[in-house]
Amino acid sequence: MKSTRFVFGRALAVLCALLFVSFGFMSCQQEDDGNELPDGVYELSDNSALIGTWVNSYSGGTSVYKITSSTFDNSGTSNYNGTTSTYDSYAGNNLLVSYTNDEETAGYIYIKYTRAMNPDYSYSETAPDVGKWYAIAFKELTASSVSLSGAYNASGKTSTETLEEAISTFTVANGYFSYYSECVKQ
Repeated sequence: MKSTRFVFGRALAVLCALLFVSFGFMSCQQEDDGNELPDGVYELSDNSALIGTWVNSYSGGTSVYKITSSTFDNSGTSNYNGTTSTYDSYAGNNLLVSYTNDEETAGYIYIKYTRAMNPDYSYSETAPDVGKWYAIAFKELTASSVSLSGAYNASGKTSTETLEEAISTFTVANGYFSYYSECVKQ
């Protein structure tokens, strides 16, 4: 009888220990923050070929696109009538990416505007689109070059309230990306 009670006692002790450990792990789990990314959309990895400073030179100046794992910034210089001036264009954070091919050389970059265009065509951190989603298409990505196109459609939207809406709105098929800047990595 003593050995049965001993075995039963040990089994009960093991069961209690397992329950204690299980509840301990369950209490350490993080709550779902509701920030799950849509299928096929990713945070940009630190070793992505997209990360860097990209420059497009044209007859009127240069456009500079700075891409980090979490931000996008467009600025540049313009040369008109012999006068060179610098400008800041659009910028954003919360950078995410989706790829349209397996080689990851084409796709879309999604940002939440931190600087956008005002109705008077100037750019500021208080423009109506700031805090909303925007997209940039890219193609022909290599270690030293990429083609970039900001979403634009004369009769379309300039931003969306949600990432999901940006994904479905800002597409090549919807006519948002027709002009690409041919950029080289600095």
